Amino acid sequence: MKVWIIVLSLILLTGCWDRRELTEVGIVAAMAIDMDPETGEYILTSQYLRPAAESTQTPTPDRPYLMVSTTGKTISEVMRKANETIDRKSFFAHNKVIVISEEIAKEGLIPVIDAFQRGKEVRGYVWLTIAKGSSSKSIIETKANNISRIPADFVHALIENAEHNAAFTDVLNYYKKVLGAGIDPVAGVLTRIVNNEEKAPPELVKLSGGAVFKEDKLVGFLNQTETRGYNWVTAEGEFGNRGALILPSLLEEDKYVTILMQELHAEIKPQIDNGDQPTFTIQVDQKARVTGQEATGEFKSRKEVTDYLKKIEKEAEKEIEKEIKMVVDKAQQDLESDIFGFGRALNKKYPKEWDKYKENWSDKFVEVEYTLNVNVDLVGSGLIQGPFKPQE
Repeated sequence: MKVWIIVLSLILLTGCWDRRELTEVGIVAAMAIDMDPETGEYILTSQYLRPAAESTQTPTPDRPYLMVSTTGKTISEVMRKANETIDRKSFFAHNKVIVISEEIAKEGLIPVIDAFQRGKEVRGYVWLTIAKGSSSKSIIETKANNISRIPADFVHALIENAEHNAAFTDVLNYYKKVLGAGIDPVAGVLTRIVNNEEKAPPELVKLSGGAVFKEDKLVGFLNQTETRGYNWVTAEGEFGNRGALILPSLLEEDKYVTILMQELHAEIKPQIDNGDQPTFTIQVDQKARVTGQEATGEFKSRKEVTDYLKKIEKEAEKEIEKEIKMVVDKAQQDLESDIFGFGRALNKKYPKEWDKYKENWSDKFVEVEYTLNVNVDLVGSGLIQGPFKPQE
């Protein structure tokens, strides 16, 4: 009996062996990774939170975050060195965004991502972005236009709230695409804009299209229109159906109608013909609704409304086709990077045929033929009796 009492007591008294008190850890909210131009070593800038400065009870006058930079030959080394410069143990599990410089991206991200995946200190769902034209550190330092006092929250919100003319990936999805077959990754791009105008914010950070990789190396960028075309083909996650499309109203010259994107379904369909050459069909089905109409006037019947909506659907289909063709042609002719997953689709449907091409898929991808089928369905007109017209 005494033995069981002792065993039960030990179980009840045992705590978490690896538990850390909040006062013992330094919570990292953002990471920026640059390269030292002289030594070629990594520079890791970590943005630590100061919870006391954000307290609703007794806030301190201190800045609510601390920026700490360390240098080393590997990512694991610079992460360990961060613990040598502050009075807390670095805690990366709550990190919201990782910004990597253009220079490092051109050399390849596997050494960076691999350290995160093996160390398990950084979560796989952290947003991964590329700093274009500036250092990564300057991106997470910028304070202009933030409502939040913490720059990491500002950058994170930019990504979460963005429309489909920006690209997104997290660490885990990037890693899967790089190690997978038949698809190359695209990451979001952040740029820093310096404004010299009087009474304007001195510097801004904005989302600016997508960074295209061939296997693991950065090979170029997509602008916002090209990125929207890319998203219409890939349609991954909740970001696949965000955003609006501005089209000519067709009712009055220099007037526009706005349609809001809703449910989106996209698929790449491979086909092997008698010539044993793979061809592809990109099928895009987009539901949308009219949310704005600049033209004034009044439709006289429901049929006029229906006919008008069908014309707008055709205009939307032409615009989407144009943007998709623009980005597919750029991926084939300029970047030679299969960012859409043509190869992955081929592998899934015709694995034996894929075996013939997989070793040299990059060379094959640039010459594959494709057709576009785009269907836009306006499920809501927002017009009721027609556009508003001022009463005389």
